[in-house]
Amino acid sequence: MAVAPWQFRTPPAHPRDPRVVLFAFSAGPLRAGSEPPPEALGSCRVQTIARAQDPAWFDAWRSGSLRAIATQDLGSQLGLLDGADHLHLIACEPRGVQDLAYLQAAWALARHLAERGATVVLDAMAMTYTTKLPAPDDPLDVQREVRVVYETSSARPDRPHAIHTRGMRKFGAPDLIALVTDRDAPLVGQAIGELADQVARGTDLGTPMHAVEVAPGVRWVAVEDEHRLGELLQLDNAARVLVDADGHDLAGVVARLDPSRADPN
Repeated sequence: MAVAPWQFRTPPAHPRDPRVVLFAFSAGPLRAGSEPPPEALGSCRVQTIARAQDPAWFDAWRSGSLRAIATQDLGSQLGLLDGADHLHLIACEPRGVQDLAYLQAAWALARHLAERGATVVLDAMAMTYTTKLPAPDDPLDVQREVRVVYETSSARPDRPHAIHTRGMRKFGAPDLIALVTDRDAPLVGQAIGELADQVARGTDLGTPMHAVEVAPGVRWVAVEDEHRLGELLQLDNAARVLVDADGHDLAGVVARLDPSRADPN
């Protein structure tokens, strides 16, 4: 039975040019099987790369900072990634999309590869490893598609840290960034997640700024990334930065909203 395409909740006013990249890992070549869905191949391309072709490049996807992410995401299943020696690249780069069928196509191809022996999938835009793929009839889940990352560091306890999305490029939209302290991260992370959901579903970010109503009487704005924070964070995507209504970063915003929660130190 044909699956209805995922739709934008609000059709974007401007054309979107998304990019989706999934890496499906397998131990050994894939088994023979049925042909992939033709509609998926119409939107995406698939390429197989054996570790023997470039061991250093292959192993980079499971070492360094990516190793920490894989360990967090896969837990006891990390051995599936370590045992892989083939990578199957799924890439989708449609132009001027009218719906989100291309994203469904990418996951359909990932399921097809899993049926033939792939065990772990890396969503390269969101930097998320998974062994659980969405079912054909699952609704769009932006929390699965977009990761919110808090780049905290014990080496810089007295400085603001970035909290940001990864994965908005899959929707042809900019990633979202804010500078916060530990106390601010839960509130700002929730706001970023909610805004990311709206934008992924079709809301256009206004320019030069986009108002975000956080609470009654509390307004933040998403502005241009004039300090190139997205580049520093290696987002490989355009970015917008959340600031308060006065243009200040959001470090200490919880204390500004509620002085009783100010840092006593």
